[in-house]
Amino acid sequence: MNLRAYLRLVGFVTILLIFPSLATAQNSIKCESNNGRRNYCGNYDPDQVRFERQISGSPCVQGRTWGVDGRGLWVDNGCRAYFRVRSGRGRGDRDQGSEGYRGDNPNGWWHRDPNDTWPPRGNWHGGRWESGGACFYRDRGFGGDYFCMRRGEARDYLPGYGNDISSIRTFGGARVIIFDGRNFSGARDRIRGDQPNLQQLGVAQLPGHTWNNRISSIRVE
Repeated sequence: MNLRAYLRLVGFVTILLIFPSLATAQNSIKCESNNGRRNYCGNYDPDQVRFERQISGSPCVQGRTWGVDGRGLWVDNGCRAYFRVRSGRGRGDRDQGSEGYRGDNPNGWWHRDPNDTWPPRGNWHGGRWESGGACFYRDRGFGGDYFCMRRGEARDYLPGYGNDISSIRTFGGARVIIFDGRNFSGARDRIRGDQPNLQQLGVAQLPGHTWNNRISSIRVE
């Protein structure tokens, strides 16, 4: 075997050995909840993240003090830990289909229009508002961008915008059930009437925490 052929063979074997590890490359990252506050540590999909080891005195329990939602990997209530993250396309690179989107804006939020009326009526944003519903706002006092849901609708996943909800307004006698986890999981609360400031609505299951910027799935009844 001449030198050129030998070098080609060595290069081919090296590629065979390295490529599988590149395809399944993983990184270890540290994510910390300081002062008991929720903290996001990367925009990952749930199947990319695995719990590795806890480094805090406070417990790290999936779905309660750590998890992955529409904004990515989060820790809360004093959890500090290392997580194994598999490389691959993150949520920002993902093709966004119909999951979680039932409005007319693929980014979740609707922009205000001078012709908006309250409560929603007629053919506004697809119509069928006569049975009641609720609107969810980015800012306190029903300000900023928003989206609305009809009575009977549910969203099990709010990619990229659920954890920015700061106020809720209902109409037509509708009630709202909010959850801090995807797929209607985790802490929950039932809202009757308007909530102009979610910072003033505490999470019963998590003393010291509020519902401001915390909602990950919703039902409207």
